[in-house]
Amino acid sequence: MDSENKPFLNNIDSDIELNDLNESKISLLGNTKETLKYLSKLDLFYLTLALAGVQFTWSVELAYGTPYLLSLGLPKSLTALVWLAGPLSGLIIQPLIGFYSDRCTSKYGRRRPYIIVGALLVVLSILFISYSKEIGSFLAFGGDSNIITIWIAVVSFYGLDFAINVVQACCRALSIDVAPGDQQNDASIWASRMIGIGNIMGYFMGFIDLKSYLPFLGSTQLKCLCIIANTVLIISVVTTCIKTHEIVLTQSNNDNDIKWYTPLINIIQSMSHLPEPIQKICNVQFWSWIGWFPFLFYTTAWINYIFFKNNSSTNNNDDNNNNEDDATRTGSFALLIYAIISLVASFILPTSKSIYDKLNSSESNADPQIFYRKVWIFSEIFLALVFFSTIIVSKVWQAIIIISLCGISWAVSMWVPFALIGEYLEIYNNNQDSKNDDEEENNERKLSSGIILGIHNMYVVLPQFVVTFLSSIFFALIKFMEIQEDSFDSFGWVLRFGGVGAIISTFLVPKIDFKAKRILP
Repeated sequence: MDSENKPFLNNIDSDIELNDLNESKISLLGNTKETLKYLSKLDLFYLTLALAGVQFTWSVELAYGTPYLLSLGLPKSLTALVWLAGPLSGLIIQPLIGFYSDRCTSKYGRRRPYIIVGALLVVLSILFISYSKEIGSFLAFGGDSNIITIWIAVVSFYGLDFAINVVQACCRALSIDVAPGDQQNDASIWASRMIGIGNIMGYFMGFIDLKSYLPFLGSTQLKCLCIIANTVLIISVVTTCIKTHEIVLTQSNNDNDIKWYTPLINIIQSMSHLPEPIQKICNVQFWSWIGWFPFLFYTTAWINYIFFKNNSSTNNNDDNNNNEDDATRTGSFALLIYAIISLVASFILPTSKSIYDKLNSSESNADPQIFYRKVWIFSEIFLALVFFSTIIVSKVWQAIIIISLCGISWAVSMWVPFALIGEYLEIYNNNQDSKNDDEEENNERKLSSGIILGIHNMYVVLPQFVVTFLSSIFFALIKFMEIQEDSFDSFGWVLRFGGVGAIISTFLVPKIDFKAKRILP
């Protein structure tokens, strides 16, 4: 059958042996069969280092994107349209990049060429953002450059989000491709750690006054941050690509004539043909991120509300600018502590898994995934309780503690889902190796990590549309009812709504079972 009419998840039998994981050392990519080598801690560090650079860049965008756009004169109502670049790129770019990189036959591997190109686009986008005023003035030829500057910045933000998704998607897929089956958990752990390190670097750099300490990097804080972000990204990506060995994919005859619409058809078909365990992981992620997006969007705004509520009596015209600066720095400080706690948790939690495995090593029929489920359930319940507790917060130090505690659940969210997906893909693909002697038929039945992660990411970004839509209605109702915003904790209530999503996800986690059987048409 022609490949363009057949979903890549066709005829999947997800009845797999859990014990296959510890024996899975073979990776069959396309028509190339090669043994995956054991990865040392240094190898895992190199493999996931690029994620630190990507996360550093993303944290800079989150912290300074909206203030910068507003400083250019973009109306608040239009900044929301700019931030739609994130979910749009997640819905479109990641699945498409997953599809094409799965079939890439470059001598440099499947993922690394896309990582390099994506990183170059990130660097260019960041430079255009940081120097949009200068570029706008140059293109205006002495006329009004404001509109041109805004357009350059907006287009560059879209380009940045799309490029970040390219690098991030391929870095995650690279970890799954390169790590042997019994090291999928280790690769996910190191990825979580690198994301934590990237967050800490980004929030720390945003917290200090760079233009005073490093004036040669630029005349503004944003320019200094962008130069540092580009440097960190280039070093981390180049290191990962040089130090990581990929298995080269041999081109299949079925991939010689892929039409332009083939990826879209495959993605749509594949979404309805996901293996049951992967589908259940995606379901949990949808509701979990209903909880996370209010946190990512409105944390700083909520801390600012608490700050000004406590300083309203001294908030006169003379001190207004100082209070705004102090509030922003307070928000950055809270996020910095949150990032540090997340990184520490990413080291402690995997250790607890090792202890758990040793205590249960005598049970031959033990379910290897039960630890992940328990940790994920605890994480979501803990996150919900933290969000609900915002109702009793009245002091800035209390708000900082609340935000900081979210770092524990963030570490779990950056580790457990990807560990489960990586282990399932490795188990399933090894199971196919043992069932079929026909190599070409076997290749068609194997699961591709790129497109699987792309579809998984769609379940992560879809909640962003939901949260944006519902929060917009909520804020509009507050304005319609003429409620005083300075006396009503609207951002806190949005965070509490996120707690509801976290609670729902806890009821879905126990349904994840790798023993489930599903034969797909």
